[in-house]
This record gives sequence, structure tokens and C-alpha cells, in this order.
Amino acid sequence: MIPESKDRQFVDALARGFAVLECMSRTQHAMGNGEIARLVGLPPSSVSRLLYTLCELGYVRRSTSGRTYELTPKNLTLGYPVLAGMSLLDRARPHLKSISEQTGETVALAVRDSLHVSFIEVLPGTNLLAVRLATGGRLRLTVSAAGVALVAALSERRRWSVLNRLTAEAKKRNETTEPFEQALAACREAGYATVRNLWQEGVGGLAVPLSWQGKAAALTMPISTGSVSAERANQELAPVLLGAARQIGLAQVS
Repeated sequence: MIPESKDRQFVDALARGFAVLECMSRTQHAMGNGEIARLVGLPPSSVSRLLYTLCELGYVRRSTSGRTYELTPKNLTLGYPVLAGMSLLDRARPHLKSISEQTGETVALAVRDSLHVSFIEVLPGTNLLAVRLATGGRLRLTVSAAGVALVAALSERRRWSVLNRLTAEAKKRNETTEPFEQALAACREAGYATVRNLWQEGVGGLAVPLSWQGKAAALTMPISTGSVSAERANQELAPVLLGAARQIGLAQVS
């Protein structure tokens, strides 16, 4: 949904355009005008004009069916300069490679994006059952180990602010944040986050918060809960992540 603002400096049309792009970035399929309108909370006629403009600018195109829309590679030009300037990413890359080779599991670097996490670098695991992630993919904070770790590393004031927003969003979906809050409490005690089957059945994850030169991120490893036991996750994989995090810049949880 688009935030309401009475600020005269706030450009509503620009906000609506970005809302459409963000909405489309969260799915892996082409979307129709009606679906986008429902998700962003705008009239279909307004979304139609926004899609026309985004098509003219080259950020959106019609799919082969001609009735739905999809993002174009031009959107990547907005993100590449950000990634190029992230020194924490450069610092973490060798460790991501080492962890992936050592464990055979997929490993990633994630950052918080409002109430989501975004994976800005992913190294796929070599194990046949390693969970696959895509660079640029996003998950809700409440269903990811990276989300737990990132919120745990926030100051108490900011953590409660995020929790209040997560609770409000969960109520809209008729969901509860209780599993997330339990994982958050466990992370604050253990120093790393672990979740199982929160995003979807059969998928879990581990994550450790990072902080270096004012940049915050999470070193995270998605796992198959069918092939990686809780014991192995905690006794074998978590120490590997913690060891790498100490070399990159381990953030303290409070």
C-alpha cells in the first residue's frame, strides 16, 4: 500500500510509480493491471496510466501474452551503483565463497528493506538438496533467519518500532508474529538466528548479524529442514557462520 502524506513536497505520482515497481519486483510472474491495482490499492485506471509511462521509460514491458506486464533489465541499472559502493559486500564475498565450499550449502548476504530482507549476494550450494536463492530476491522479515538477525541487532527503540509495524501487517494477513518473536528471543540469547519451516514447509535458515563501517547486514544460510537436522544446524553450521562473521564484523545483539 502507498503511504499517505500531507507533505506538500511529497510527489504522489512518483510514489505511485515506485509502488508499482516494488509490487512487481516481489513476484516471479508477469502481472495484470487488475492484480497490480489490488495489491497497491489504486484504481485500475491509475495503474494503467502508470504502466504506460513505465513502459515508455523502458522499466516495464508487455509480456508475450500482451495482457500482462513484467519488469525489464533496465531496473538493474538502479541497483548496480548501490551494490558497487557497498564495501561490506566486498569484504564479505571471500567469506561467502569459503562457507559455501566448506559446507556445500547456499550462503548469502542480506540487508533490511523496510519489512523485508533483500539478498544482495548469493553463492549457491553444491549439495543436491541445498536451498536455492536468487540475488535480488526478497522475503518478509518474519519468515527469514536473516530478518530475525537484522531485527535483533537493532537498538531497543528501533526494534520495538519494527515489531509494532510487523504486528500490524500480520493482523492484516490474519497471521501471528509469535514464532518470529520466539526466534528473536532465542537469537538475542545465542547470538545467531535459526528458523525452521517459517517461510514454507521444508525450508529453514541460519543467520548472523554483521556491522562494519556503519553498514548493517546479515550473513545467512538457507537450509533444507528435511536434510539438515536442528542438531547439525546448531553444532556444525552456526559456528561456521559465527566464525566468518567475527572476521567480517560481528554485530552484537541486545
